[in-house]
Amino acid sequence: MQNSSIPPNSSDHVLTLCHMLSNRIGKAFAEELDSQAITVAEWRVLLTLAQHSPASGKQIAGRWAMDKMAINRAISSLQARKLIAKKPNDKDKRVIDLLLTQKGKKLYEQLLPIANQRYHKLMAGLDKLEEKNLREALLKLILHVDDFGD
Repeated sequence: MQNSSIPPNSSDHVLTLCHMLSNRIGKAFAEELDSQAITVAEWRVLLTLAQHSPASGKQIAGRWAMDKMAINRAISSLQARKLIAKKPNDKDKRVIDLLLTQKGKKLYEQLLPIANQRYHKLMAGLDKLEEKNLREALLKLILHVDDFGD
């Protein structure tokens, strides 16, 4: 598929390039997820719970820096399809923890190879040192931005 948009160039700011890359990755993955009847927000909830369970909706929204309502809609949809379950937090009864159900784990395991294939295809454009440096720079920027609110 040929792209008729204005291509990125070396004069673009780093944040512009980050947005351009993020949108391209999200669009491609959204199409893959759509064939599995799942949204990107729902995938992010599943992924978070598979790797960091239990977690609250607030924690998931914070991790992805996403709108709380978008995450809440994803949670409601996943719960209605019995892919996740809610339970009171053991330490704070005001918090509701989210967990994958067996059905949710199965869907996650079906989607993971698709996500991994996309990741490996994307990262094939970088050598190992470039990947390491990019990861370190992105983590540094994310942590720095997270400190803005303090």
